[in-house]
Amino acid sequence: MSKGFDEVFTAVSGADDLLDHYQFTHDPFAPRTPGFRFFTPKRKSVLAELHHLARYGDQVLAVTGPQGSGKTLLRQALVASSNKDSIQCVVLSAREMPAESALLAGLCQAVSAEQRDVASLLCKAQQSETVGIQLYLVIDDAECLESSAVSMLSEIAEAGPAAPRVFLFADTEAEAALSVIRKSDDAPAVHMIGLQPLDVAETREYMAQRLEGAGQGIELLDDAQVEWVHQRSGGWPGAINHAARQTLLAAMQEAPVAVRRAGGSPFSVKALAALVLIAAGIGVAWYMGDQPQEPERTVLQLPAPVVEAQSQAPVSAPLPGESVSAASDTRSVDAVDEPTVDTVPTLVDAQASSVPESAPAQIETPALDTEPDSAPALTAPAPAPAPAPAPAPAPAPEPAVETVETERREVAQPAAPRQASGYHDASWYRKRPGSEYVVQLLGSRSEAAARAFIARHAGVSDLGYFETTHQGEPWFVVTQGAYVSRQAAQAGVAKLPAALRDSKPWPRGMADIQSALR
Repeated sequence: MSKGFDEVFTAVSGADDLLDHYQFTHDPFAPRTPGFRFFTPKRKSVLAELHHLARYGDQVLAVTGPQGSGKTLLRQALVASSNKDSIQCVVLSAREMPAESALLAGLCQAVSAEQRDVASLLCKAQQSETVGIQLYLVIDDAECLESSAVSMLSEIAEAGPAAPRVFLFADTEAEAALSVIRKSDDAPAVHMIGLQPLDVAETREYMAQRLEGAGQGIELLDDAQVEWVHQRSGGWPGAINHAARQTLLAAMQEAPVAVRRAGGSPFSVKALAALVLIAAGIGVAWYMGDQPQEPERTVLQLPAPVVEAQSQAPVSAPLPGESVSAASDTRSVDAVDEPTVDTVPTLVDAQASSVPESAPAQIETPALDTEPDSAPALTAPAPAPAPAPAPAPAPAPEPAVETVETERREVAQPAAPRQASGYHDASWYRKRPGSEYVVQLLGSRSEAAARAFIARHAGVSDLGYFETTHQGEPWFVVTQGAYVSRQAAQAGVAKLPAALRDSKPWPRGMADIQSALR
């Protein structure tokens, strides 16, 4: 019991891994896929033969093949291809009613016969014939039928032109039991049609149709893998499903460790992401806690030297019109030189702890150049007009602060492009033509894992990643390149490093990506 549960659990988890890794919409190799229809020329010829023999013969028609050979699919096609206006199909499973009495009761009930016997069934078939409706009795899993039940069906089939047509779908081991049943004239009562396995080309076409139905293509499997699947399965559809799933799982297991870890352990990735967020929050809180002191030092102390420098501009203008001697300038320099030297070091000390090395140079130079030359213009004339120009340049500190802040922004701006360089973001995908293709390398629920993958393969050109959703959760996809066609993208796969080629990357349309972007 526990072993069976483990097998089922392993199969389910393997299917989930396939969906996550290859981004399938459903398991492409499930035994019963809704809406899937695959018919090779061999199968189409069998279907045409069944319709022909049902119209012109009176034998029981038996389709045989091993388990997983496609009998159920052919039975469904027989019913679906029958004309509903002229044919009534009754489908039963011999697993539920293998005995003669149970089978006859089920058939009579299905056609609403008055009694549960052969005569009532034939009477109902005759009534249907008069209104132009032929009755088809289709029995699946016919290898479970008892010999008496098969003999009864043979008698029903040869009861005349209005008799129902009988179809049996059975495993290969039922051929011996069916071949010994004879009609009243000692002719074989059962016409057997054996299904043939698919060849390599048909196997490839079968898997391609399965993969395309799940949202991908045959590009996921190379020629060697297709050949291995065909040899392992013998060309029978059921065995092809099993072998193809094994091949995809093996390719997924052989992918790089980073790729497997990104998609296979959602709980550990979430825990890691939580730790990263906590650490980032602590770092931001620590940084923000110390930051308020910085503007207090820079903004409050910078205006003092700049006001003195800017205040000289309106006063220095009349100097060419006046005949002020150079001697008075030198005397003023001697008088002002000492306080200027005392003031400038104070400014430099205040800036050295908070402003980058380039900022003090730009602030200190005008203070030393302008103060000695312009200060005499304030002291040489009468002391009374000196206070008048002093309030005028009061707004000057604002440009000074702006220049310092501008310098800081110019210093800080190069950091942003360095973070974004090296890979494409979502805006790049939105701007690309929808006819292009990219090579998808990785899909992960963790954005950190996607970025780590890009950093690990920094030598590969034209990498990018975008965010979408998969099964209702965030999904981060890493791609490479931008190609004009699917064939060009497949050629690009061959040029990737061996470690990336082993992870089975595959081409994906840009239009599909643009529709999936969050």
